[in-house]
Amino acid sequence: MNFFRNLLQTSAKKDAVFFSNLRKITSLKSVNREIYQTAFTHRSLNLKDNDGHLINFERLEFLGDSMLGIVVSNFLYGKFPQATEGKLTRYRAKIVSRENLNHIGKKMGLINFLDLEQKVRFGSNIHGNLLEALIGAVLIDRGHKKCSYFILNKILKDYVDTDQLEHLVLSYKGSLIEWGQKTKKNLLIKTHRDNGLDPKINYITHIYLNDKQIVKARGASKKKSEEKAAKRAFSAMNIKSRVHG
Repeated sequence: MNFFRNLLQTSAKKDAVFFSNLRKITSLKSVNREIYQTAFTHRSLNLKDNDGHLINFERLEFLGDSMLGIVVSNFLYGKFPQATEGKLTRYRAKIVSRENLNHIGKKMGLINFLDLEQKVRFGSNIHGNLLEALIGAVLIDRGHKKCSYFILNKILKDYVDTDQLEHLVLSYKGSLIEWGQKTKKNLLIKTHRDNGLDPKINYITHIYLNDKQIVKARGASKKKSEEKAAKRAFSAMNIKSRVHG
């Protein structure tokens, strides 16, 4: 009997810590607690309800993604009354990009809310996925108005400098290519596998300007190698732009 009593007490304490920490992030009281637990349930647990339907955050992620897009669009429409449709679209894309959502979700520490029976190796997208799932859970639990409050005051206000959106670049490589096209520079990015001494470094990228190498960088993946090299190129050529990092 004492074993089961202690087990229930441990579970209750764990839940109390979970929702206390969650409230610090959302500034909202959790009413439907089950929906938040679903928001942080990974598919690797293979949980199912009584009807055999999978329980994980993926459906909430879909809902949160839609809600985020609507709230951000409405916010930008009001903040930039003179902006064209094209500029508003670019601003929204920067805010809701996978890289930016991953950055925000990681800063929030959302991965710490996951309850896993065994260690799972996640890609970087897990941070953004959990953020969208949390938004979806808030929408279901507290409704459109409270969810809008959460997005505007706890995400955009705290993690997005909307006054610098014009200069915010999420990809060094993409921005570097755009710069080369605008300035009509002969820019070349070459990446190939690198079988050096460090097994964690698999690629090397060389960047050339007018057939002259200006920088090189190594990385664990092709993307990381190219981004690292492009970042060095930005610095080497003193290109004026602010990149999210």
